[in-house]
Amino acid sequence: MATVQTGGELKRLVHLTEITRALRARFPDAPHQGIGLGEIARLCKSLVSSRACRDYHDVRDDILSIACLWDLTNDTLEQQSDELLACLSAFIAEQAPGARL
Repeated sequence: MATVQTGGELKRLVHLTEITRALRARFPDAPHQGIGLGEIARLCKSLVSSRACRDYHDVRDDILSIACLWDLTNDTLEQQSDELLACLSAFIAEQAPGARL
């Protein structure tokens, strides 16, 4: 029996997939389940250090937005809001090597 998913649910799954792929690409030993703020902070640090040319103010603002949106009472990535997942996914896309400035 198939489950019908809404556009919002599919978008959320896409964001989660992009984030976990980026994390596994950088850190193959990262957990597959229970990804928390510590792993995301490590990923962001790695992405920022890999790009030489960027506006540090924009990067700082993006990272602060991610930190402010993170719900510490539900620390796993799967439990975070759609807004946070979209913000984090956009940050990863912007910071990935080969991304346009």
